[in-house]
Amino acid sequence: MVRGGRGGGKLLPPKVLSQGAPMSLKDILAIIVSPTGDEPALKAADALAARFGAQMAVAHVTALPDEPLAYEPSVVAGVWAELLGRARAEAAAERAALTGRLDPSGQPIEVRPAEALARDVGRVAAVHARYADLAVLTRPFEGDERGLRQELVEGVLYHSGRPALIVPPHWAGAEIGRRPILAWDASREATRALSEADMFIDGAEHVTVVTVDAKPKAFGHGEQPGANIAAHLARRGASVAVENIESERGGTTQALLAACKAARGDLMIMGAYGAPRLLEMVFGGATRDLLASADIPLLMAH
Repeated sequence: MVRGGRGGGKLLPPKVLSQGAPMSLKDILAIIVSPTGDEPALKAADALAARFGAQMAVAHVTALPDEPLAYEPSVVAGVWAELLGRARAEAAAERAALTGRLDPSGQPIEVRPAEALARDVGRVAAVHARYADLAVLTRPFEGDERGLRQELVEGVLYHSGRPALIVPPHWAGAEIGRRPILAWDASREATRALSEADMFIDGAEHVTVVTVDAKPKAFGHGEQPGANIAAHLARRGASVAVENIESERGGTTQALLAACKAARGDLMIMGAYGAPRLLEMVFGGATRDLLASADIPLLMAH
């Protein structure tokens, strides 16, 4: 059903034009910092692997210490070698614990070490993500590793060419993508995210298209915001509704989260970083706000 911000709309019955099999996932990669802090990402990756019959792997990222500053090169080399050895030993212990945590699943799960200096961890994570259909990460949250998690998310989104599923730190759900929410702004990034969500759209019970502060525009939403993309999804066989909402005082992020809650959404599909990263950092943006506060999984692509 298509509904405007102030009134009713019309029914869009699903029409199936193709009987082809829905797209699926074959390789799922959880990218983690620690087994305990990233338990939500591990659970989500494991659940999706079971649902789609996919192979799951884990990339365990270790941020190595930078070279210490000192006047004497021999002192620098010795201290740095000790710091590197300590970091690698701690990472090896964590991977051993992680292997024990994964064993009960009954499926062979590869645990890959991925180490780099802190400034390079995002690009290293992106390289690993290129060899999977989907990268699963925990949403950055308060704590010592917040900056590292942010670097991993941004690295995957900007440099891997793959979508990222970003899971809230306290997520304990059993299903992802049965009732997806498409955050639609008619942009290239939103279109890219939708193209990466085929496996969820095709298997969804219901899809809700949400626009925020959308205005009719020839080179954007068209005459009726959300109607064109809803018709496209309906032709693919989806049960779909459109909600055109206003942000009012809460801003775009709060409007989207409220719409998700009202629609009982279990996944938000959205384009990431529609504005240059520097502008997002200075002025804020929906991507950064949702990465700080979303309480449901986010499927993002840039």
